[in-house]
Amino acid sequence: MATLESDERNIIERDAVNWRLIVYPILAVLVVLVGGFGIYYYQLNQRDQAETQARTALAAAKTPDDMVKVADDFPHTTQAALALLSAADASFSSKDYPTALKNYQRVTDTAETPAELRDSAQLGLASVQQADGKADDAVQSYLEVAQKGNQSPFAPVAYYQAARIYEDRKDKANETRVLQDAVRLGGDSLFVKQAASMLKALQTSPDAGAAAGGAPTP
Repeated sequence: MATLESDERNIIERDAVNWRLIVYPILAVLVVLVGGFGIYYYQLNQRDQAETQARTALAAAKTPDDMVKVADDFPHTTQAALALLSAADASFSSKDYPTALKNYQRVTDTAETPAELRDSAQLGLASVQQADGKADDAVQSYLEVAQKGNQSPFAPVAYYQAARIYEDRKDKANETRVLQDAVRLGGDSLFVKQAASMLKALQTSPDAGAAAGGAPTP
């Protein structure tokens, strides 16, 4: 019996060692996972608090300078991008083109800006360039958004605006090309429908043959 008891004790001890080899690594992994989730949720909570504070500050902002201050005080937030867009729009409305351009560019140059806000800022930048008489730059800025196609909800208006610049310059070849690209987007966008209408008018005009020949993209 003594021998049996000794063997049983050895088996139990051996089993206990084996369980430690299994359990301890699992516990270590759990500690790491729990710690990682804790840090993640802490950072998420911090971002949520920053967004809330920025939203409140932006609601109280009255001037472009106030809005820019919100962006400076709460960087890396969505509200910062919205604040800069609001400031740029206000500056554009008052024809302060350099300031509007600077704030639109701050939005487009910020990596964490949501794609739709970046595209919106890019359209604003193009509008400034157009109003400032820089038509070539404006076309390129519009096409940067337009060529994203259906990946950007702003593509139809971007194509349309580029086409209107070509129309003003009487560049029917490039106007036709851009309008065709807009129509290919399809969908129910008002700007796609307007592009289709403009394209139809071009194709039925007396000089439609020259326009159909195409021209190099600037």
